[in-house]
Amino acid sequence: MTVSLAQFGACEDKRDNLRTIQCYAQKARESGAHMLFLPEYSMFYAKMNRRSQNVQAAEPLDGPFVSALSGIARQYGLWLAAGMYERTDSLPYNTIVLVDADGTLRGAHRKQRLYDAFGYRESDECRAGESPFLPVQTPVGRLGLITCYELRFPALSAAQKQAGAEVLLVPAGWAAGANKALHWRTLLCARAIENSMPVLGVDQYAPDCFIGHSAAFAAEGSILGALEDGDGLLTITI
Repeated sequence: MTVSLAQFGACEDKRDNLRTIQCYAQKARESGAHMLFLPEYSMFYAKMNRRSQNVQAAEPLDGPFVSALSGIARQYGLWLAAGMYERTDSLPYNTIVLVDADGTLRGAHRKQRLYDAFGYRESDECRAGESPFLPVQTPVGRLGLITCYELRFPALSAAQKQAGAEVLLVPAGWAAGANKALHWRTLLCARAIENSMPVLGVDQYAPDCFIGHSAAFAAEGSILGALEDGDGLLTITI
């Protein structure tokens, strides 16, 4: 099964981000992919005043962003996964949505372990989810899902495997910093080996903010494909 990972840096203009997603959907379809995976925060990313801007930007799961994503999925016949801020009565959830090729919302993961580490506090701007993702049957098999910082907790990946996942997706906005690319690649590979399943890491890229370096690892730990920094599309066969 052929899948694509789209590496790009989202901005504060949702329309621009959707145009970027549509461009990658076209490229993914042309490359023969059946699924397109996009990073955390694909809908919107604010560099300043993140708490207030996230609240203002947040949408319900049946809002304009997911509706537009469903339209792109139908147009190109692709399953799509992408990050968004999901509206609540307080701080938004950091949510990854999964849409099938007919445009139907098939699942959503609300990030449980927020990035309160390395001097940052994601919990000041987002609300933690309460439940793990329930793996979904897809063209690539039963897809499990964790988000970014959750990669650092082996039990979360193991729980996806125990729940029936055959492939693990990790959308991320992996923060730049000393040895962070090493951490990202090493942890993706470790989760693949520990759980004997392919692991697909799709990251944002923005200079001095997110590292990029999206990569896919086979169940035994060999690398199926990888990007470095910069925007790009990685298409692999599992």
